[in-house]
Amino acid sequence: MKILIIGAGAMGSLFGGRLKAQQAEVFLYNRRNPHVETINQSGLTIVERDNQETTVPLTVVQDVSKTDAYDLVLVLVKAHATKEVLESLKSAFSSETLLVTMQNGLGNLQAIAELFPNNPVVAGTMGCGASVESNGRILHRGWGKNYIGRSEDVDAQETLLEFIELLNRSGLETGLAEDVQTVIWNKLFVNVAYNSLTALTRLRNGDILNTVEGKALLRSVVTESVQVAKAEGISVDAEATVAKCLKMGQEDIGANKSSMLMDVLHKRKTEIEAINGAVAKLGKKHGIETPYNELITGIVKVIEANYDLQVD
Repeated sequence: MKILIIGAGAMGSLFGGRLKAQQAEVFLYNRRNPHVETINQSGLTIVERDNQETTVPLTVVQDVSKTDAYDLVLVLVKAHATKEVLESLKSAFSSETLLVTMQNGLGNLQAIAELFPNNPVVAGTMGCGASVESNGRILHRGWGKNYIGRSEDVDAQETLLEFIELLNRSGLETGLAEDVQTVIWNKLFVNVAYNSLTALTRLRNGDILNTVEGKALLRSVVTESVQVAKAEGISVDAEATVAKCLKMGQEDIGANKSSMLMDVLHKRKTEIEAINGAVAKLGKKHGIETPYNELITGIVKVIEANYDLQVD
């Protein structure tokens, strides 16, 4: 199987490096930057939870064509970049190529399906996590289970099952989800709970919970999101979901810096529209008020638009 991972950030690097370590034929696609140049020149170094380091040779390409004959394309760019990046690749894959999105937020599957109407497309979520420590060096800092939904295309489903087997062999535990939309929403609740709040406060995930006010904010944004999810046909319990999010912050992801926090710290565009913004947008569609998610989305967008005016 020949695999292309679109996006050579922390998660694209983690997946690419782990798969390459299992001798998979995998390439990354990304514009040139210092991180990419270091990977191409010296390989990718992955630092695991016990601080053990593995360096694997990995190739990041800037050009893709049908002659490359990729069997599977894993999309891991930021949600706001999906259309722009994939638009330039519309003629780069055959109609048999399976496209898989494991991006944060809502709307990614639909965006990719619109761009590639003749290709099988499936969505999934990530339970694992990583961050870029320095150019060519990433920290593996989340070890939850990944899930990918089924494909209705028989050949694509066979390719997907082979890919899932490869991921499991690489140490990235991955399962096939019968109800992938519920899985996507469950991941969104965690992103809603921590990404925007850490970006605004510039705290690690767990430190949001140091105060009564922080816990109350988390409860409010998650409860609004659950109400919207129910209107979208997702079966979910608000109290159980809030409790799960709190537990994750206290036990599993407390020491992590969220991707949105890192975007704000590096003055980059965030995924706020696909996370809290998506909740607010769907809330309007269903006539559900989402004041916390609306306000937080607005504040993050103000920050994004004014990085160059920030006071030190």
